[in-house]
Amino acid sequence: MIPVEDKLTVCPCCGSDACYERHFKDDVSELKTWLCMTCGFTTNTQMIEGSDLVQLNEQNTAELIKDLKQVHEGLAWFPTVVNVPEMGMVFPEGKSTDEWHWKVVKAIPVAEEEKEKFPIPGTEGQYYKFKMDMKNPLVFDKNNFMDAAEAVGMFEA
Repeated sequence: MIPVEDKLTVCPCCGSDACYERHFKDDVSELKTWLCMTCGFTTNTQMIEGSDLVQLNEQNTAELIKDLKQVHEGLAWFPTVVNVPEMGMVFPEGKSTDEWHWKVVKAIPVAEEEKEKFPIPGTEGQYYKFKMDMKNPLVFDKNNFMDAAEAVGMFEA
């Protein structure tokens, strides 16, 4: 699919005008995606509430993410999880839908003497080169996704 249009729109989850909409199209199908840079919620035109895809997504995700789900115009919106193995992760963390925030953990190199603690599943003798620094997390307000994403290097070229 080829991107045919990018624009900012109003996010139905938080009301911000910093929701990035991207439209893809080819000869057979089209897809729209949304990612709000304020609240960090995302969806696409295939995330129809009650669909097999949404049910599969909910089976394979954390309880807080499922609890935070919002439905707008028939589409399920979930908080984004960003995992860039050599840079870090951004994910929602908290006690409830009222008390949560964005957590950022940076990737740090795995020391040579530690590498055997980090095997790559399904490969023999291969190890991850980076691990997540869970001891030094950064925390961002739930409506400050853009700064959280920037802290992990999501916008670096």
